[in-house]
Amino acid sequence: MELPERRIFTVSEFTEKIREILEKEYPSVWIQGEISNFRSAPSGHLYFTLKDDAAQIRCVMFRLQGRFLKFRPEDGLNVIAWGRLSVYSLRGEYQLILDTMEPVGFGSLMLAFEQLKAKLAAEGLFGADRKKPLPPFPKTIGLVTSPRGAVVRDMIRIIRNRGPWINIVVSPSSVQGDKAPDEITSAIRRLCETDDVDVIILGRGGGPIEDLWAFNDERVVRAVAGCRLPIVSAVGHETDVTLTDFAADLRAPTPSAAAQMLVSDKRDLEAALEHLEARLRGCMTAVIDRCGSTVGELVRRLHDPLRQILEYRMRIDDLNIRLIKTMRRKLGDIRKETVAITARLKPEHVARIAGAKRDRFEALFTRLAAAARVSVRSSQQSLNNLAGRLDALSPLGILARGYSITFDSLTGIVINDARKVEMGQEVRVRLHRGELDCEIMRKRDDI
Repeated sequence: MELPERRIFTVSEFTEKIREILEKEYPSVWIQGEISNFRSAPSGHLYFTLKDDAAQIRCVMFRLQGRFLKFRPEDGLNVIAWGRLSVYSLRGEYQLILDTMEPVGFGSLMLAFEQLKAKLAAEGLFGADRKKPLPPFPKTIGLVTSPRGAVVRDMIRIIRNRGPWINIVVSPSSVQGDKAPDEITSAIRRLCETDDVDVIILGRGGGPIEDLWAFNDERVVRAVAGCRLPIVSAVGHETDVTLTDFAADLRAPTPSAAAQMLVSDKRDLEAALEHLEARLRGCMTAVIDRCGSTVGELVRRLHDPLRQILEYRMRIDDLNIRLIKTMRRKLGDIRKETVAITARLKPEHVARIAGAKRDRFEALFTRLAAAARVSVRSSQQSLNNLAGRLDALSPLGILARGYSITFDSLTGIVINDARKVEMGQEVRVRLHRGELDCEIMRKRDDI
């Protein structure tokens, strides 16, 4: 078999050749798959793998293209991506360099909406405990909306008709487009820095979700949630829902409805005041009538003052007589008790009691002395017994009978086995009286 003409490529040359073929064959391609091993690098580039049941392919989306994504990629998300095929020379792998990507079966805007909603809800930005109460009768209302258009005119007209005494401060801002989030947050900040504003209406007319997207921007939602003033979200029509609706202190179905909710109609207030006035008059009349009846009853029950004085004098005389009787009875009881105590304190009575106590003391002392002698004899006998047992067990007693104790001169350890010493080793022998320093001249360890 004849071999073809030999042309030898370096690895770089061959990889570059493959790159040229792939990029020429697939300058752009749409591909669908499930995101796996998603990783966002510190540089902002996105790295992940698209896979299906039988294969997978590495993908990269650079920072510039990733900034335009409306949702946050994550593992397990099924997407459709568009890009071009290329080869990564350092690893010899082919990969997709993506320019755009959208989720399958779920619009990217709606997915971004749900993702950001879940994130902010987890932080507690939508909690009911963060909601601030709206002022019942605001003096100044701030409007964050486009300075041009029917929305701002309708809100101003409704506020003027229902409450002509209310001041209106318009903080202008664009309400759609790329610049809208920054302008909306700045407009809210300006109103918060104004001292006399009581409440803010964030308003915009209806439209598709793309036109309302500025009110789903994270910066705007956080500005609404962190605003020190109460905010009413009035974005779009009643069926439109934005994230500012969840972060605001109250959601209104339309901007016009927001103005109506904040400002009570002057005619309704006048009717309410007339009703309160009528109720107040009725209450005052009832109170006056009730007080008049009470005063009349008290007048009827009021007695002649002179007769009351005489009655009090009679009560005083009665109490005086009862007090004298009680004092005399008490003095008699005290006199009897004093006589009894005096009798008990006579010398012969005291002497008789002292003699009885003395006899009792002598008898107890005699019993105590006898018991002490018996206890001492018993303790002495026990002590002698213990001393005898101690002498019998004392090592000194054993030494007195001719025994001795041998120690190692260096360590002080007791030697009780001839095999534990060496010839010429110095030992110390303890006798009943004194010690001997000895040297081993001979030993017998077979005894």
